[in-house]
Amino acid sequence: MDAKTLKNVKVGDTVKVVRIIGVGAIKRRIMDMGITKGSEVFVRKTAPFGDPIEVTVRGYELSLRKDDAEMIAVESVNSVNSVNSAGQGER
Repeated sequence: MDAKTLKNVKVGDTVKVVRIIGVGAIKRRIMDMGITKGSEVFVRKTAPFGDPIEVTVRGYELSLRKDDAEMIAVESVNSVNSVNSAGQGER
């Protein structure tokens, strides 16, 4: 299991939210945006200077400041399953 935050995820990667590190109003705001434990987040792109980052979560696009992304603990999604399902369709 990786001990990383959404801030450190590379563009093009999909991760799963493990927990929200922030507290109080900050944690509530992140959760109100649909980023909750167990949700998958795809990092679409970053701004030219790296802030904000654009992600896809629950089917919609969202921009997050790096300070907020740093409060979201994530783990890598097992890419083997997606490769296997893609490979089955080609046979």
